[in-house]
Amino acid sequence: MRTLIGRDAELAHLRDLVRGAPAAATMLVVTGDRGCGKSSLLAAATRMARQTGGRRVLTLQGSPDRRRPLRQLLLGAGHDPAIADHDQAHLRVRSVIADLATTAPVLLVADDLHELDEPTSHLLVDLASVRGVTVLGASRSPSGGETLELLPLGREDAVRLLAEQAGNLTPGTRAEILHRAAGNPAALLELSGDAPPGGLLAEFRAALDPLPGATRTLLLRAASMLPTDPALIFTGPGDGWEPACAAGLVTFTGDGVAFTHPLVAEAVYRAAPAHLRRRTHQQLAVALSAYPEHQALQLAAADPGPDERTAAALEAAATIFRSRGDLFRATVAMQQATQRSGSRPSAARRLTRAITDARDLRDTAWVAELLARIWHLTDDPDVLAEAVRPAASAMVWAGRHHEAYGMIIAAHRAGPMTDPHQALNLAVNAAMLAWLTGAEEHRLALVPLLEAADPATDQVAAALVRTVLDLSRHPGRQLCDSVSIPPPGTPLTPQGRTRLARLGMIAWIEDRSAIAVRALRLGLTGELAERTPSPSFGLLLALVHSLIDVGEWDLAAEYAGTDLVDPLPTLRTGLAALRALVHARRGEHERALTLARETWARFDARSNLPAHMRLLHAAGLASIGAGDHDTGYRYLRSMFDVDGCPAHPYLSPRAIADLAGAAVRCDRAEDARTVLDEVRHAQGSRPSARMTILLHLAEALLGAEQDAEQHFRRATGDPAGPEWPYEHALAHLHHGVWLRRNRGPREAREALARAERIFTELGAVNLAEIAARESTVGTGSRQPGGQPLPVGALTSQEQQVAALAVQGLSNRAIAEQLFISARTVSTHLSRIYRKVGIASRHELTAAPLGGTANR
Repeated sequence: MRTLIGRDAELAHLRDLVRGAPAAATMLVVTGDRGCGKSSLLAAATRMARQTGGRRVLTLQGSPDRRRPLRQLLLGAGHDPAIADHDQAHLRVRSVIADLATTAPVLLVADDLHELDEPTSHLLVDLASVRGVTVLGASRSPSGGETLELLPLGREDAVRLLAEQAGNLTPGTRAEILHRAAGNPAALLELSGDAPPGGLLAEFRAALDPLPGATRTLLLRAASMLPTDPALIFTGPGDGWEPACAAGLVTFTGDGVAFTHPLVAEAVYRAAPAHLRRRTHQQLAVALSAYPEHQALQLAAADPGPDERTAAALEAAATIFRSRGDLFRATVAMQQATQRSGSRPSAARRLTRAITDARDLRDTAWVAELLARIWHLTDDPDVLAEAVRPAASAMVWAGRHHEAYGMIIAAHRAGPMTDPHQALNLAVNAAMLAWLTGAEEHRLALVPLLEAADPATDQVAAALVRTVLDLSRHPGRQLCDSVSIPPPGTPLTPQGRTRLARLGMIAWIEDRSAIAVRALRLGLTGELAERTPSPSFGLLLALVHSLIDVGEWDLAAEYAGTDLVDPLPTLRTGLAALRALVHARRGEHERALTLARETWARFDARSNLPAHMRLLHAAGLASIGAGDHDTGYRYLRSMFDVDGCPAHPYLSPRAIADLAGAAVRCDRAEDARTVLDEVRHAQGSRPSARMTILLHLAEALLGAEQDAEQHFRRATGDPAGPEWPYEHALAHLHHGVWLRRNRGPREAREALARAERIFTELGAVNLAEIAARESTVGTGSRQPGGQPLPVGALTSQEQQVAALAVQGLSNRAIAEQLFISARTVSTHLSRIYRKVGIASRHELTAAPLGGTANR
């Protein structure tokens, strides 16, 4: 049984219907174009109903024979299907089904409702009003009542369907079928293989036979223009078109003629002999002289042999299609230009452009197919590098990182390049790959790639590669100090945008977050507005993370929600991880954890290390916020290897303060201390201002008590601190808690109030509440001198947990005694702290609870 691809929502709707959900309709009609899967959906609903049980399922098929559907219902109900009087048969059928419904619910499944006569259609509507009867039908057009429209499949679902049913297609052929089928499942299947005898192609082919010759000539001209718009030369109906309209093969819109189904054009074209097709293309090439891009396609179809003039015309056509955003036609035109080129160098140059167009179309398989051809056309290292760059980008976007690495290394080994600019751009591709995978092999490969680009033609690009190669040397710091970012709205060339986006990436890695935001927003604005990803579009992840760093969380969430990345698994995964991080920092713990789990289930963590690190960070913060410090610590600790070394050179160290805070709460300070030492070593002798703050904060939490104050002062007093408001507020929160315990309430309240204000401005509701609660401790919310705190607001189990915590038992020990989980213990303790006005287990022990909890 074939799975229905891309119809999950519709199947869920029908599942509710056949199970008799309270809100389900008693009559539902599935509508949609021919071949969209209406009958398959009804068949799936029938299987669901029979497997579920409890319902009597009767089926009927619309037919020109008006008695046939009634006989099917009578036979299915176990009655004599003979019909003597058609007019009385409707009453008989109604009575039979109404009687059945008194013993068990009845589901009537009626396909091809449009084929039923009017009395039978009215009968089904009437039966839907009978108690216990549900009618599910399918029709080409709405027929009143509730409908469920089947829309064309989206690109990803169409690709899945072809992969499952026609996995032997070449990528180029697959791309053409995807374009021509327009998401229609029947068109996808019939175009990709041998059309079944009873399929739509055969049906449309048969409909051509009775048509007049003039009409068939018009149809062939229209079909030969695809993918050109036939409306360019056919603007309205005429006598020659009427038979085709009457046969349901074409229709006329406000723009001109249109085929009623993607397979009509295919049937017309296949039915014509080869000489007629060629002559038609020749005639169209003359008729389309005012449209050079379409004329070029007709010239190529009329004469498939090599011709440099045709190749040049196709190349010019691709430029026009590209300017309109029609990347499929641009790729096709460049591919055909390659095949008709008069020399191998010209063919290689044009194929390189086709690879770029296929990359921008986001068809990774087609990119790989085109790249494989270029090795047979040239051994010029510069041309190969130019072709590999867009191909490697496509592989990275698709999550095929090993293939991308192999392409880059193959181009590098093809020989020394004469153009250092090409070599440098290839090194940038390799740097982005190394950043994603974190693989030592990929990082070390940057050394020879960078050497091949010497002398560097672009200092920004070279600095980006050196930054990824060794963050501890801070090769981009001086560049960030001297850079000048153009004001918003400044016109930029594509090369200028790319350079700014790369500069933004460097600034983000160097913790110059404000510069990073300005550069990346300006560098990526064109791509986001034009909805056409550029080679630097992957740096959108750096922009979103920079926005999170500077506290622009709403804008970060907006950028992270773009649908431009839907066909790009690497970017889609990365943005989902960033959304989870925003949820976690806002205190939306369950949303963060749910999104993290869903995202982890969709990718291999080894192939996208930054996304994995961000998900670990988000899950750690969310778990801690929910009161489960042990689990939170385990998530954060997983951002480092067993020896404490950062798993990712940039993202892991920036979690060190969160790790230290969690370690203190779950008695893992010694382990966290190991991590802190490794992070400090990895930062080198000149850590950024941000990392200096985070290291001081972690040291204050994990180090010797006598040194804590000076580290807190440095963490909160650094003049650069406000540039990262979340971490600045976090430092004040931890410092305020320490001051309240070790100094006095007045100074503590100042730090905690500042933390509360910043967290509130950011939208970090949970942490703002914690800061506010901490500032009230010692100000009258509890009795001084160790007086017992009230327990009236605690539940029975919370009192039990509190009593065992006062005795000094760990969360795990409490969980074992009460037969609950350690996570539940953490949750109870968080609620206890909030209800009685304290902040930690230490205060709970110092001022024990009265009443039941103290017994």
